[in-house]
Amino acid sequence: MILPKLAISNFRLHKVRALLTSLAIALSVSLVVAVTSGYASAEGAAHYYLNKYLGSTDAQVTRRGNQPLDESIVTELRGDPDVAVALGRLESEVRLLDRQGRPIPGRGAHAVGVDRPADKGPEKLALVAGGWFHGDSGDVAVIDQVAAEVLSAKVGDAIALAGAAGALRLKVVGIAHKPGILAAHMQTVYLPIRTLQRWAMPGQAPQVTRVQVELKSDTRAAEFRDRWQPRLDARRQGETVRLTRESRRELDKNLQGVRVLSYMGGTISMLAATFIIFSALSMGVAERQRTLAMLRAIGMLRPQVGWLVVIEGFILALIGAAVGVPLGIVFVKVLTSIPQFAEILVAGVVISWGGIAMGVIGSILTALAASVLPAWSAMRVSPLKAMTPLAAAPRSRVPWRLTLLGLLLIAVDTLMLYGPIERIVPGAWARPVQFYGHFALGTPCLMAGFFLLAPLFVRTVERAIGPLVAAMLGLNLTLLRQQLSAGLWRAAGTCAALMVGLAILVAMNVQGNSFLNGWKLPNQFPDIFITAPILSPLDMAAVRKLATTPGIRADRTMPIAIASPEFSNSIFAMVGAAVMPNATMFFGVDPDMAFELMKLDFREGNAEQAQAMLKKGRHVIVTEEFRQLRGFKVGSTLSLKTPRHGVVDYTVAGVVWSPGIDVIVSMQDMGRQFDQRTAASVFGTLDDAREDFGVERYYLVAANLDYHVQRAKVLWQIEQRLGLAGMNVGDVREIKFSIQRGFHKLLLFASSVAVAAMAVASLGVTNTIMASIRSRRWTFGVLRSIGVTRSQLLRLVLAEAALLGLVGVALGLAAGALISFNAKAVGRIAIGYAPPTDVPWQVVGFGSLAVMVIALLASLWPAWDVARAEPLALLQAGRSAA
Repeated sequence: MILPKLAISNFRLHKVRALLTSLAIALSVSLVVAVTSGYASAEGAAHYYLNKYLGSTDAQVTRRGNQPLDESIVTELRGDPDVAVALGRLESEVRLLDRQGRPIPGRGAHAVGVDRPADKGPEKLALVAGGWFHGDSGDVAVIDQVAAEVLSAKVGDAIALAGAAGALRLKVVGIAHKPGILAAHMQTVYLPIRTLQRWAMPGQAPQVTRVQVELKSDTRAAEFRDRWQPRLDARRQGETVRLTRESRRELDKNLQGVRVLSYMGGTISMLAATFIIFSALSMGVAERQRTLAMLRAIGMLRPQVGWLVVIEGFILALIGAAVGVPLGIVFVKVLTSIPQFAEILVAGVVISWGGIAMGVIGSILTALAASVLPAWSAMRVSPLKAMTPLAAAPRSRVPWRLTLLGLLLIAVDTLMLYGPIERIVPGAWARPVQFYGHFALGTPCLMAGFFLLAPLFVRTVERAIGPLVAAMLGLNLTLLRQQLSAGLWRAAGTCAALMVGLAILVAMNVQGNSFLNGWKLPNQFPDIFITAPILSPLDMAAVRKLATTPGIRADRTMPIAIASPEFSNSIFAMVGAAVMPNATMFFGVDPDMAFELMKLDFREGNAEQAQAMLKKGRHVIVTEEFRQLRGFKVGSTLSLKTPRHGVVDYTVAGVVWSPGIDVIVSMQDMGRQFDQRTAASVFGTLDDAREDFGVERYYLVAANLDYHVQRAKVLWQIEQRLGLAGMNVGDVREIKFSIQRGFHKLLLFASSVAVAAMAVASLGVTNTIMASIRSRRWTFGVLRSIGVTRSQLLRLVLAEAALLGLVGVALGLAAGALISFNAKAVGRIAIGYAPPTDVPWQVVGFGSLAVMVIALLASLWPAWDVARAEPLALLQAGRSAA
């Protein structure tokens, strides 16, 4: 019990040092908690945007021909341990009835039976009025805005659907907004799934037309499909498993990268705590040389002196952990309370319990590790020599052996990640050894290596930049050099603490920026789609006139020809597609314009070759869904029935997938409509549409707008310019803008967490600089006694801090760059994906400047305090401290 009492007695005697050291450790622990919880919160927000824009569905089970399935398949899927959620939907084409109970001509509707509130997919739709129903039964419905207009219905009114079992009367509880271009041709009615099942399939077992499956995060979708498809084939019901949008899978890989990134930041943060604790305990031992010598003189054994230092570090770590954990949570909550971040962190604060455990356990382990060298130094204190510790000339040479050791330690992580690890470790174990070895061994060795390089950096900066700093501040160069060289390892410890903070900033921002900017943001599709009245299609002259409308970019305006082998002309193609969605649709576009307006991801072929082949005529691009269902690939021949030339063979020029379509499908809850239409859609040229299908007038025009142009104003100007009423403009810019804004704010939040982490880590430097100045009060007293003025002493301390800051910047940039380089390999090992490096130079510059400012601010008060003290007070304080 004597050692803990002595440790507590020492804390009472040196309250300021104990307080600052505990605060430094607390800030280091809070850094770990803030970084991991902050990124967990960012990950939660990213999942929100992921589900909002691309849906949470990973796979769908349907039956060929859109035939219904027995609902028991939903129960079977829910029993799969890899399935997180399985929801059935029943979808049917119905007719709307007017107030007199008569079918409305040409008004087919899409009835969707949903299991609310479990099925949250429809909630992505903006509600014009009312709200969503809750429950899977009841005679209630939510209709789209066009259906509400056609039926002259509002919330609280009754509507009726026509069916074989008679009319179904429903109460409107909500009106949702869908894109006008599509809602105009097919209205949507959402109703409880049990209500639709009883009405559409009376007397039959419950059935669904599709099952939406959300897999657990660690489940591979392809393995799930390969496991379930044979089971479905054995039923011989024509059921199939289709993996849904690839955008989600690509983004999910990046979310795993964010998770890895957060723990990388936590590991580096604990290393910051190691350097801070090491510096604080080392200063404590240096300050108490005389006290420790007296303890040795009265009989305390060397091991007891060593354990005394270790116990002090352990107690300080416990106090720091107790304060740091809640402080880290507060830091993240403060960030989420900022309006800019509250808007995007819709998932709220997500506490990373792994980060908390890492912070608490790590602080204790780092305290023990950091106390080893100070304890060894204390054990070596000689009772006689310690009586005059200040008389010994300090060693100022660079420890070259330790420098070489530092270079070897730095190479450990890079060699482990990029070296031939397979030759040393068996194949199956190579990746786990690399991944866990990076955090447990590689990163600590890297940071320890840079710490051992710190003396070399100090001497280099001292010789290269010291003369410039001394000249700028009017100081004697030899005197300035003595302040650093006299305590080379003290300076190294201070610079290492600064280094870690900047290294966190560089590594996290480079990797975070690379991961987030490496995401294939599905935002490249036309700003608006303009539809002409059914009876007044646009010829090419009208399209050119439309392109000159103020606000519309003439160089980004493209008519789209629509034709279908099943119908005689484009009018029936558009209307018939609403009734027979499996009908093959031929879309004619301008090849040059289409590739600029719409971002297409080629799964076979490439944009340049496809563009050239389309221009040759009678070539088409097909969708990924088309290939999956019909087996076509590049070079395959597709026979299409044309009204002018009979059956014509077209050659497949490419297989594409469009992220932009994925977003519209998910956000507007149009899975079935688009799945069937894209699966039966081919894209050719305007010339082919005219020559083979006779399409010379257009009902659909895609265009981009100038910035800040209002949709209503554009529509009015188009109608005035063309002299046509009944035009419609579908504006999808809001979707594009919300995608860009959401993910860029997410990147801003990730950067803010990293900046806060750097600032918090650097606060620990205040303790080391203050302790450094306190330990040299006797030296400063001697300088004041021999004629150094207060102003010179103040400038001397500030110059020393500036040089330390420059060393910290150099070390931090070097360490951060190497950590970022190694992190690419970690991403490749962990998730099989490493995005291109994207360095945010502005943030790196800001971080470097912040390190310099923090170093100067940390020394400002101690410099002022020591400068205004009297020489005798400095000499007395220095001797008593020693």
